[in-house]
Amino acid sequence: MPADFGYINARVKGMKARLLPPGRLEELLSVPDLDAFLHALTSTPYGPELQEALSRYRGLRAVDEALARAFQKAARRVLSFADGKPRTLIQVLLMQWDVHNLRAVLRAKHAGHPPEAVEATLVPAAELSDVRLRELLQQPDVAAVVATLVTWGHPLGNALAEALPEYQASQDLLNLELALDRAYYHWALQASKGRGGDAARVLELVRTQVDFTNVKTAFKLQQLPDLSPEQRERFFLEGGVLVTREVFRNLADPKTAEVGIREMRARGIQPEGRTPAEVERWLEQEATRRMADLYLGDPLGVDVVIGYLTLLANEVRNLRLIARSKAMGIPRDLVRREMALV
Repeated sequence: MPADFGYINARVKGMKARLLPPGRLEELLSVPDLDAFLHALTSTPYGPELQEALSRYRGLRAVDEALARAFQKAARRVLSFADGKPRTLIQVLLMQWDVHNLRAVLRAKHAGHPPEAVEATLVPAAELSDVRLRELLQQPDVAAVVATLVTWGHPLGNALAEALPEYQASQDLLNLELALDRAYYHWALQASKGRGGDAARVLELVRTQVDFTNVKTAFKLQQLPDLSPEQRERFFLEGGVLVTREVFRNLADPKTAEVGIREMRARGIQPEGRTPAEVERWLEQEATRRMADLYLGDPLGVDVVIGYLTLLANEVRNLRLIARSKAMGIPRDLVRREMALV
């Protein structure tokens, strides 16, 4: 099997042609209700998955099922084009959705939310298929989720198991999420190492993710004024480039946050807003924009795959938002503000 990105990208560009054309999302946003949305979505490339989902589910559940299946099918098809180092690099990219999914499942179990409250946010792509994600959602608590991951031999399962006793003692989910991030970035940084521009590109993306995660965490820690500097610093993740330990230390402490913000902005990270939610939203949209723009990068490198997977994931997220707005009667202007348009 050819392993170079020239071959892979030729196949991926054909898949890119199936993404919705400019203006189609706006047309879908303009339909009057969920039934009209379902009818319109049937005439898009998501139609086959939606028809299959409608044979078993109704309404939003059918939309979520169809979109999840479509993304999973596309991600696995891209992976099937590759072997050797290109396959490893694509696996690193896909694993970020496992991290996203695990964080959503752990938060739901921690808060006692039912499976349907989080199912719409999940994006099966890497080790965790839609079937396995549903199995995790059926687990009774956080400990059972972690035990299931270990049983499956998931790459991040053992790290979560090691952090579980501390979570059970403190009921502080931030410690468990820290273990998840640390395990993923350690694995991703090791897997991304290698010679050549493709490995360097993926390594750069992972390091940027580390920086952005440190910024998100620091803004959350600002809301906990009683923590000592040592307690704050233990949340720092190694592996980034722009957010050093000193910048993180200043940014995470409400007493020195202004200094940290100036240092962060001087390094080119300039989020809008000041609340943790506002900063997290900006960072996520900025990461999406940067990765989507790579589709027009090196035509013989990993850039095309990064861009395509990002564009597809963004399209799926926006379609889910539109579907919910039609089911709940949310005004279009509010939905547009939540949509990430790249």
